[in-house]
Amino acid sequence: MTTILASTLSGTPVLGSDGSEIGTVKNTRMDVETGELTTVLVTPSTHRTYGFETEADGSLLVPIGRLRGIDDYLVIDHS
Repeated sequence: MTTILASTLSGTPVLGSDGSEIGTVKNTRMDVETGELTTVLVTPSTHRTYGFETEADGSLLVPIGRLRGIDDYLVIDHS
């Protein structure tokens, strides 16, 4: 498994598994007891929510279980 520092994710482009542009990583959330990453907050590039919960500022709350890949961008399943 690849190790990625959460601090390096901010500003990373986020794509849907179908190649659609979703937005960019704004921040991450973790479980303070386990240290596990739980959620990626994404600033959307459009007003679509893709079915994700949102913050008051419109950021998408993407559960880490929806993450499908990471390289120069994050790929998430938004179906």
